[in-house]
Amino acid sequence: MEKKLFIISELICAPFDEGLKNIVYNFIVNCQFHDNVNIVTKKGSETNGLNVKKVSLNKLFLNKELNKLLCSYSPDIILYIPEASCTFNSFVRARILQLMCNKSKVVILGSQRRKYSFIKKFLLGFLRPDLLLLLCKADKGFFETKGMRVKILPPAIDKERFCCVDFDTKFSFRRKYNIPLNKTIVLHVGHIRKSRNLGCFLNIQNIDCIQVVIVGSTTTKKDYDLFRLLKSQGIIIIDYYISGIQEIYQLSDIYVFPVKEETAAIDMPLSVLEAMACNLPVITTRFGGLIDNFSEDKNFRYVDTNENITELVKINDFKKVTNRSKVKHLTWNFFADKIVQSCEGLLQE
Repeated sequence: MEKKLFIISELICAPFDEGLKNIVYNFIVNCQFHDNVNIVTKKGSETNGLNVKKVSLNKLFLNKELNKLLCSYSPDIILYIPEASCTFNSFVRARILQLMCNKSKVVILGSQRRKYSFIKKFLLGFLRPDLLLLLCKADKGFFETKGMRVKILPPAIDKERFCCVDFDTKFSFRRKYNIPLNKTIVLHVGHIRKSRNLGCFLNIQNIDCIQVVIVGSTTTKKDYDLFRLLKSQGIIIIDYYISGIQEIYQLSDIYVFPVKEETAAIDMPLSVLEAMACNLPVITTRFGGLIDNFSEDKNFRYVDTNENITELVKINDFKKVTNRSKVKHLTWNFFADKIVQSCEGLLQE
C-alpha cells in the first residue's frame, strides 16, 4: 500500500515566476500521479488549477482547520516546504506539525542558506525534523552536527520547454520583445536586488555591441534605485510576467549569474539550468549547488570578480557549446521521485 504524503507550503501561489516557486510547482505537478497525496497552502492563493486545499496559515501553523485536516488524513509523512527556507522559525513550524500529528514523519525541504544566532544554533538541536532535504552540500555538515539526517537533492529542468532554437526563431523572438538584432545579448533572470550584484552589468552594458537584458520577478519587490540606475544606462529590464520565459533565453547569446551573497538566491539557481538547457554559454560565480554538479570548461566559466565577468563577455570566445548535454538527465520527474523515495525511506527503517 502506498504511503500517505501530506505536503504543506506557503509558496503554492501563482505566478510561478521565481526559483523556489518553480521548484514547488514542478514537484507538485510531478507528484500528483501518486494517489495518496494531500497538498495544502494558505488561503487566498491562486494555484493555477492544482489540486490543493487552502487553509488559514498563521506564523506558527497553530490553526484548528489545519490540525483537523492533519488528524483526519493521518499522513505517514508530512513534507513542509517553507517560503523562507531553513529559517529558525521554519524549524519551529515543522516541530509544531510533528506535535499535531505525532505518528507522522516530518520532512523539511530547504532551498536557501540561512544564518543563525548562537542561541538559535543551540536550539536547532531540539527542533530537528526526521529528514532535511537540501539543494546543495554547503550546510550539510552543520545540520548533521545538530543531529539532523540530511539528503542532497539533484537539480532539475524542463528540457522540453527550455531548448535550442534555430537562428530564424532566435531573431523572431528578438523582434517580438523589441531586442536589438545586431548586438550580442547578455541575459540575467532574477530578482532586481542589490544583494544579487547586478551592478556588474553596468560595465558590461558599456562594451561595444553588447546589450544587457534582465528579467525580474514580478512577485518579489524590486530595489527601485537599482532599477532606475540600470535602465538609465540602457539596460533592458523586463519586469512583467512572461509565460514563455524560455523565449528570452532562446533570443540571448550569453547567460551571466553574478550572485555572490549566499542568501540572495536559492542554492540551485534554476535560471542557470534553464540557460544551459537552451545551450547558452554560462558565466557564473561559484554559487551554491552549481559547484556540486558542474565542472568548469570553456563554455561554463566560474568567476570570482566582476572584472572577470566583464573580461569574459568582452572576449566572447564561446564555441561549440555543449551545456545542454550536461542537464539532459535532470528531469522534474526524477527530482519528484527522489523526494518521495527519500520520504518513504524513513518508514522502512
